[in-house]
Amino acid sequence: MLMARRRALLNAAAGTAALALAQRVARGAQSKDPLPRTKDYVVALVRSHPAADPKARPVQKIEAVIPPPDPKSSPDNALVFDHFVGDLHLRYVFEDPSFMLALRVRDLKRLGLQRDELPALVVSNYRRLYPKLDVAWPERWLGVLTNGGELEPCAMLDGAFWERQRKAFGSELIAAVPSAQEVFFTPREPKQNIELLKHLAILHFEKAGKRAVSRTVFAWRLFRWEVLA
Repeated sequence: MLMARRRALLNAAAGTAALALAQRVARGAQSKDPLPRTKDYVVALVRSHPAADPKARPVQKIEAVIPPPDPKSSPDNALVFDHFVGDLHLRYVFEDPSFMLALRVRDLKRLGLQRDELPALVVSNYRRLYPKLDVAWPERWLGVLTNGGELEPCAMLDGAFWERQRKAFGSELIAAVPSAQEVFFTPREPKQNIELLKHLAILHFEKAGKRAVSRTVFAWRLFRWEVLA
C-alpha cells in the first residue's frame, strides 16, 4: 500500500505541474490593463525564508515583521510583511493581471487601513477575486487547490475553507505549500500520510526553483495551523 501511494504521489506531481502551466497560460491571456491600487485588490503571497527554522514558530500567530531602520529610505517606503506559521510569512501585494505591486506602509496610510485588518481583508478579497478556487483530487486521499490564479497559498489564511475540508474528511488534515502556486492536503490519518505528504513537499520544493516556498508539513488543529514535520 505504501509503495502504491508513493507511485500515486509521483503521478500527482506530474499532473499538478501540467495544471500550473495551464494556469500560467490562461493568466497571461488576461487583460493587461492595470487594476486600481485600492484595498479591494490587496492579497497575500505566502512565502518563506530559506534560513528560517519552522520550529521557532510552531503555532500560527500573525505578527508584524519589523525591518531594521534604513537611513537611506523613509519609513513610509517599508514593505508590509507578517509572520504566519513555521517558516511561512505573508507578503501583502496589490493583485494585478500583469504584475503585483508590493504593499508599503504609505499605502496603509493612503487607504486608511490598520495593519491588523490585513489578514481578514486578504481572505475576503481572495474569495471575491478567485471565486472558482476548487479542489482537484489526483488521488481520493490527496487534494490540491486549483483555479486560484497562481495565488493558491493565499487560501492558507481562509480558516472557514479548511474547516469545511476537515469536516469532509471527518478528521484532522495536514497540508504542504511547496511552491508559490501549490497547496496539497490530505487526512492526517493513517499515519503514513504524514511521510507521504512530506515526500511530496520535498519533491515539489526541489522542482520549483525560484518559486519554491517550504518543505514543511502543517497540521490544521483548533482553527489554526501548526508545524507538524
